[in-house]
Amino acid sequence: HEVLAAAAKAAGLDDDRAREILASDEFTDEVRRDEMLWRNRGINAVPSVIFNQRWMIQGGQPPQVFEQAIRQIIAGTATAATA
Repeated sequence: HEVLAAAAKAAGLDDDRAREILASDEFTDEVRRDEMLWRNRGINAVPSVIFNQRWMIQGGQPPQVFEQAIRQIIAGTATAATA
């Protein structure tokens, strides 16, 4: 937990609060619900990046893939298979 607490502190968060959370099950139910939601939506690779709760890019991709997907999302031309 110390490494994660240190990372939280480096990110500007309260490291004592991070330790409390890591030592508890405070967010366990919420995390499990989100985990199930995204598995049901087809997550099967790590990393998976979700845009606007609608489009997903799975696996390690080059920057050009993200750029193209973001441009298509902004232009309104993206489909579920695009991103």
